[in-house]
Amino acid sequence: MEPAEPAELTHYLAALDHPMAPVVRSLRAAILSVDPQIRENIKWHAPNFFLRDDFATFNLFRPDTVQVVLHTGAKPKPEHREITVTDPHKLLRWAGRNRGVVTFPTRAAAEAALEDFTGVVRQWVSQLE
Repeated sequence: MEPAEPAELTHYLAALDHPMAPVVRSLRAAILSVDPQIRENIKWHAPNFFLRDDFATFNLFRPDTVQVVLHTGAKPKPEHREITVTDPHKLLRWAGRNRGVVTFPTRAAAEAALEDFTGVVRQWVSQLE
């Protein structure tokens, strides 16, 4: 898996035509702040993040929300130990074993939850194998 060239990501973010593009930029910065080893590329027309394998992918198909899908790789890994997350504000909706979705319906909701979101991502990343 190759990281995107910085120019590719810069161009992508500059050209992003999504009503919640500022939220995407803010959440992207939060994800990257968790670990200096995190790399990114573009997958499914949206930012995707990885260490040894993919672990977070934006879903930008709906214009009224921003979703971040947390997972353990491009393909399910049944052998991966179960990830647990302390999430007192219930940001994470579990969509399967080791697959969670965080949905932000508004910019204000994303701003209010940014610290909690960063904590969820930090916990997720710490359990990746």
